[in-house]
Amino acid sequence: MTRGAAAGHESSTTPASPDDKSAAPGDLRSVLPTPTALLDAGRALASGEPLRALGLVGRVESALGLTLRGIAYAQLGDLELAKQSLERALSLEDDPLRRARARAALVELALSLGDPAPAARAARESADELARLGDARNAAMQRLVLARAEVLLGRLGEARRVVEEVTAMELAPDLRAVALLAQAEIGIRAIATTAARDALTRARRALEEAPHHLLARALLALEQELSRPIARVLRGGELRDADLFTIEDVSRGEVLLVDACRRLAIGGRVTIPLARRPVLFALLLVLARAWPASVPRDELAARAFDVRRVNASHRSRLRVEIGRLRKVMDGLAAEPVATTDGYALESKREVVVLLPPSDDEVARIALLLGDGAAWSAQGLAEHAGISKRTAQRALAALVASGGAIRTGKGKDLRYTRPGTPIASRMLLLGLVPRT
Repeated sequence: MTRGAAAGHESSTTPASPDDKSAAPGDLRSVLPTPTALLDAGRALASGEPLRALGLVGRVESALGLTLRGIAYAQLGDLELAKQSLERALSLEDDPLRRARARAALVELALSLGDPAPAARAARESADELARLGDARNAAMQRLVLARAEVLLGRLGEARRVVEEVTAMELAPDLRAVALLAQAEIGIRAIATTAARDALTRARRALEEAPHHLLARALLALEQELSRPIARVLRGGELRDADLFTIEDVSRGEVLLVDACRRLAIGGRVTIPLARRPVLFALLLVLARAWPASVPRDELAARAFDVRRVNASHRSRLRVEIGRLRKVMDGLAAEPVATTDGYALESKREVVVLLPPSDDEVARIALLLGDGAAWSAQGLAEHAGISKRTAQRALAALVASGGAIRTGKGKDLRYTRPGTPIASRMLLLGLVPRT
C-alpha cells in the first residue's frame, strides 16, 4: 500500500507502559498505543500484515492512527471502512504534506470503488502535488494509480508509458515490485506475455529484498494467469486449449490469425478489426475454420446470415458480402476466392483460428473483460457478436458469480474484471511509515 503518509509521525500522547501500575483505571494512556506500537503497525502494513497492524493501532483517533487503520482496512478489502478512516484522518490533519498523502490514499480507494475517468484526473493532480511537496515516493505511487486508471479506460499504451516513467526512477525495492506488477499486468492485457513474465521475474527479485505477503500473493496470481488456459486454438485441424503464451505466439503475424474472441484478423503487421462488421467476420470465420478446404455457397450463406433455408436473395447477398470481405482483407496476403462449389480462403500464411474457451456467451464476455478495460454492455455485445440483451444476461451472471464488477449508472454503467493487482494490491504502500 503506501508508505509515506505516516512517515515521521508519532502520537502526541505518550501512553503508559503495560507494566506501569500507576496508570489509573480508565486513564486514556492505558488504552492508547505507544509511538513504538504505531511504528510497529506501520512495519506490519509494509510487509502485508493488516490484522497485526490493527491490533497495534487499536482505536486511537489521531490522524496517524486513523491513517494506519484506514490502510489496514484497505489491505483487508474493506474499502468503505478504509475510506471512513482516511477521511477522518484528513479532517484532523493540518500539515500540507500529510494532508496530500491522505488525499492520495483516498484517490486510490476511489479508483477501486468507482469511475476510472475522474480517478485518473485526481491521481494525476495528486502526483503533481506530492512531487511539489518533495514526496517523490508517493508521487511515484500515484502515477501507478494513474496507470491503473488508464488500463480501466482501455488506454494500454498510455498506461505502459506511465509505468515506464516510474520504473526509470530510483525506487525502493517494495515500490519497484509494485511498478513491475503493474508492468506485468499491462503486458498480460496486451498479450505481451513474454514481457509480462520478465517483469514478474524482476518483481520476485525485488520482493526478496522487501518481503510483502499481499504483493507476493498478487505476483503468484499473475504467474498462474500466464499459464492458465483461457481460450482454444484451431490449428491444422486440431482444437487445443490455449494459454496466454500460445495466444501471443499466434498473434505475432507469422500466421493468419482469425480471432473469434476479439473479432479481428491479424496477418504480418496488419490487424483488421471486424467487431462492427458481424456478417463479414462470420463469413471469414466459417472460411477460416474450413481452411484450406472450400465451403459450399448455400452452407456459407446459411451460417453467415443465420438462416435455415437459403434462397436466391441470400445467394445474391453472399456475392456482395464476399466482395466486401475481399476488400477489407487487403494487406493480409489472403482473400476469399470462388471454387467450383463455393468459396475458400486463399492465404500465403497458415490459417489459425482463436476461439473462446466454450461456445456460451458468458465465456465470451469473460474473455473480453480480461483486457482490464471498463466495458459497456453494448461494446461487449458488439465484440462478442451477440445482442445487447444477451450480453446483459451474461454480465448479470458474471456479476452474481464474482467474475465481473459493475460500476456507474445509466449511460455510464461499466463492467470490469475483479481483483486486478495494479489497484487492489497497491494497498496504499507509500503511506506506511519508513523505518
